[in-house]
Amino acid sequence: MRDSVIQPRPLPRPPGRLTACVVLGLLWALLGSTLARAGNVEATLVSERDAAVPGEVLWVALRQDIREGWHTYWRNPGDSGQASAIRWQDLPEGVSVGEIVWPWPERIPYGPLMNYGYHGTLLLPVAVQVPANFAADELVLKAKGEWLVCADVCIPEDAELTLTLPVREASGPSPAAPEFAAARARTPTPLGMPTGASIDGKQIVFEIGMPGLDADRIESVAYFPYLEGLIDNPAPQVYTVQGEALRLTVTQGWDFTPDASLDGVLLIEETAGDTLQVGFEITPAPGGQAATSAAAPISLWLAIGLALLGGAILNLMPCVFPVISIKILSLVSQSQEEHTKLSAHGWVYAGGVVLSFVAIAGVLIGLRAGGMQIGWGFQLQSPVVVCLLVYLLFLVGLNLAGLFEIGTGIMGLGSRFAEAGGYGGSFATGVLATLVAAPCTAPFMGAAVGFALTQNSATALAVFAALGAGMALPYIALCHAPGLLSRLPRPGPWMARFREFLAFPMFASAVWLLWVLSLQAGSTGVLAAGSGMVLIAFAIWLTRLRVTNTSLRFLRGGASVAMLVAAVALTSGLRGGAAQAAEATPGPGYAGPVAAVYSRDALKAALAEGPVFVNFTAAWCITCKVNEAVALNQSGTRQAFENAGVTYLKGDWTNEDPGITSALAEYGRSGVPLYLYYRPGTTQAEVLPQVLTQALVIETVARAGEIASLSTSL
Repeated sequence: MRDSVIQPRPLPRPPGRLTACVVLGLLWALLGSTLARAGNVEATLVSERDAAVPGEVLWVALRQDIREGWHTYWRNPGDSGQASAIRWQDLPEGVSVGEIVWPWPERIPYGPLMNYGYHGTLLLPVAVQVPANFAADELVLKAKGEWLVCADVCIPEDAELTLTLPVREASGPSPAAPEFAAARARTPTPLGMPTGASIDGKQIVFEIGMPGLDADRIESVAYFPYLEGLIDNPAPQVYTVQGEALRLTVTQGWDFTPDASLDGVLLIEETAGDTLQVGFEITPAPGGQAATSAAAPISLWLAIGLALLGGAILNLMPCVFPVISIKILSLVSQSQEEHTKLSAHGWVYAGGVVLSFVAIAGVLIGLRAGGMQIGWGFQLQSPVVVCLLVYLLFLVGLNLAGLFEIGTGIMGLGSRFAEAGGYGGSFATGVLATLVAAPCTAPFMGAAVGFALTQNSATALAVFAALGAGMALPYIALCHAPGLLSRLPRPGPWMARFREFLAFPMFASAVWLLWVLSLQAGSTGVLAAGSGMVLIAFAIWLTRLRVTNTSLRFLRGGASVAMLVAAVALTSGLRGGAAQAAEATPGPGYAGPVAAVYSRDALKAALAEGPVFVNFTAAWCITCKVNEAVALNQSGTRQAFENAGVTYLKGDWTNEDPGITSALAEYGRSGVPLYLYYRPGTTQAEVLPQVLTQALVIETVARAGEIASLSTSL
């Protein structure tokens, strides 16, 4: 156990906000506008991309070059000061702008006061949503930047700012792109572990689960609350590391109340050769309650056990059926082979599954370490990946239908070809199964994945490897169980027809992904994917032409390859934006409750009115869509919600959304689906199972006593 403090000297109570503002106003009146024109901050609007693309989210930022020795302020400025602001003016029709994404601040002492702010160069990013129907040649953004800049004196400054970007079908990185990457690296990420808070006299005591924390490497720990006056900012912040938990004690401030939100940023500074700062967004519950009801700390072995079980159940999820059917067909065709060879096929298939899970997890962990707020299934938030999967499933379908044969071992369909080809097919089928299954979240899997993403890389990869092993386990068991194999149908002519039949689930999966692509990239994305599929089909048709002339064969091969390359190249211009309004708007025949769009502000407003049901979903999550069809989009559910006064919020994670990623992490999850029910008068949600029924949803509402008669009327 190690103790340390930040600012160990006791300091007097800071003046009230009114006093600080009066002093600043008097300074401004005395100094006059001459100092304001001294230019202590040089401000500009900058963009991460060199062009605006209709339908995409564009990141822009207020860039502040702050004069040496001066500073500006964070969203909570501390004991004095004022947060910087961007006042947008005359936004083009349909263009919307989000809130500032604040990098974590530094503590800036000033006499008896403690402020939170920035020195040097600062980027304050915001997300700009460009509508899909934006038709102008240029996007012109105008804003008034306002800030308070301080050294020995404080001076309000402002600037009229304009950013003009061309509107194109595709964009590239701008010269400011590296600065945006640096700003993201300083943006706090959701902790994703339970954070408890209790009151001890005038102290607030945080208990934060942080497995893998090395006490000897910690240099400092600082808590920055979002609310002003919540804590005594100059007072000591004392931390203790005990096992896998961090205990942090801070002093209550002049505006503390027992029910105040304790949300804020936890900044940990470590030394590992160089000094490393890591910032986490924490959301402790007021009143001494744990922050989440979903994710009690679990051990590594329990996480591995849950991962194995969740991976096995993943075989039963709808998104995996087509590929598993292919592998079962392969097993039937191989059932007459000697036992050792069949066992080898099982282990090779398992290797493909496990290595693919580990590879996807490695990319996910690396991106999160770089500051991106993403979760499990992130790959299907990329229109490029979705389009490539459309191509892959289309190719597999054509292969199953018998249109072409490129060494059928590619899909491990069981023809008796060379041994290396057969094993290659088993491995490739494992890879394909993982690609299709990765966006799904099976029961027990969510807690294991949520735990993994809060651990060090080695521990996280071990959990994901267990997830892949669980998915491969049933197939390995079949390969090692002669009694079960004897119950499988004998190989025969029926297999050719069944193989052709399996092409249609593949085509259906491709169509589903085309629909997902339409929500991400609009009609342009569907046109690109459709054109690519035509090129792929034509390239395959060329390979079927009988050509005896060597030159013509070479020309045919070159043309086929060129078409495949062109199909892949069509994906390069695809960019994701917000899901289309058509997805959020109930269509004809919709009978369920009408949902409002989820946001933290919308949740807070809804909680003030009564109970709230939150549905975190995505277009590419088949489990989500099945749950909505059978449990949520029903007239009985709508009637239950209306009778109980339940507000229905829907968080669409089809495209990357850091706000939803943060909300998932609060409940120990890193993927969808996630269903939360907030009872009246509470701020902590009950987490529903990942597989819903209508009776379960209505019973959950009825248990709170709002509509007790509903459970008996079913």
